[in-house]
Amino acid sequence: MKVLLVYPGLVEGFDSYNDGRDWFNHGIGIISSLLKDKGHDVTYLDCRKLTGWEAVESEIRKTDFELAMISVATVDFKAARRIAALVKAKDAGLKVMVGGPHPTLMTGETAAVAEFDHVFTHEAENTLPKMLEAFPDIPRIIRGEMPMNLDLLPFVDRSLAPAGETPWFSGLERPYFSITASRGCVYKCTFCQPAERAVFGDKVRKRSVDNILDELQILSRDYGMRSFMIHDDCFTQYSEWVEEFCRKKLERGFTQPFACQSRADMICRRPDLLKQLKEAGLSWVLIGFESGSDRVLKFIKKGTTVSQNIEAAGVCKQLGIRIFANYMFGIPTETDEEIRQTVSMMRKIRPDMHSPSIFTPAPGSELYDYCHEHGLMLPDDEMNYSREIKSGAKIRNVNYPLIRRAVYESRHGKLFGRLRQILVGVKGLVFR
Repeated sequence: MKVLLVYPGLVEGFDSYNDGRDWFNHGIGIISSLLKDKGHDVTYLDCRKLTGWEAVESEIRKTDFELAMISVATVDFKAARRIAALVKAKDAGLKVMVGGPHPTLMTGETAAVAEFDHVFTHEAENTLPKMLEAFPDIPRIIRGEMPMNLDLLPFVDRSLAPAGETPWFSGLERPYFSITASRGCVYKCTFCQPAERAVFGDKVRKRSVDNILDELQILSRDYGMRSFMIHDDCFTQYSEWVEEFCRKKLERGFTQPFACQSRADMICRRPDLLKQLKEAGLSWVLIGFESGSDRVLKFIKKGTTVSQNIEAAGVCKQLGIRIFANYMFGIPTETDEEIRQTVSMMRKIRPDMHSPSIFTPAPGSELYDYCHEHGLMLPDDEMNYSREIKSGAKIRNVNYPLIRRAVYESRHGKLFGRLRQILVGVKGLVFR
């Protein structure tokens, strides 16, 4: 079958791929591998590489395909509808299948779109090949069967992005690639859960260390990999697995530096594990500090404390591991004073890279339901689901003017934050 595999990725807009917004979509990558392994003819369309909707229409019109498969995150739902309409405009007989997190978590809303012929929910690897064998006599809504042994799955199709990605971190050189070692998360953060459990189940499934290293071997041999990131929600949650990874990475001669995500409480509990990771090449660690208020951290069920955040940062600095700090403002119930507490915490931590975001109620999460139940949701718009600082207000009863100043102060200090506020007020500058 001839398949058009589409990744909208338009949260950053058209023509953003060559501007460093070239992160790799692993869901698309593994679907491409599966389709090719089964003998299907795959054409990949990454809308980030195009200049606008006319270019999207042109690519669809000149491509020969029977089925368009579109990956749909919530931020891309509107774009996916438009892409499906362009497919139908080319030929009403062409079929459109959508899958991804939004169809899984918002199945009813997705199925209400007439241009979506088939809505695929959950994980596709075991079920999609069977469906395509029976195509077009397949259900409109398809629930994927969970693959329990991730080692049995093919590696993602790196031919979709052979040059790799743009590193977020200084010191990590190109070619740089991201990989995933697991699916699922055992933690209860309400800005994410239970959405992730709804997609991936209640337990974490991990690839074996050897399977991960085999993929790194291919990336090194065939693509010249010089650095990488393990893009799991929390890479360090199983210490024995991490210790095996550190030991075998060195035994197999992988010297490339890498980045991974961890948690403040884990780092405080096992600083020796972080030391092993450092010896194995860990250059950057991403930590979700989230808030400088213990009350807010408890409200979002983070399972950490402000003191742990500060202690974990100290451990990283002592080991010479750079910190990529994730934190957010605008969480429901957050007071102005708690916003200032987050600023104060970040000034103490002084990470090597700041990544502040505006709280965004993600469909399927506990806080999404909370915002609905308490009348906090603003009129629905795709940009409501973007966490970028410039993307506008998300919910009611939040002091966004203070947040805009707090974001700047958390990076540069109070004096520069006040100066920024004066300049914005006097010159009418748009906050960036």
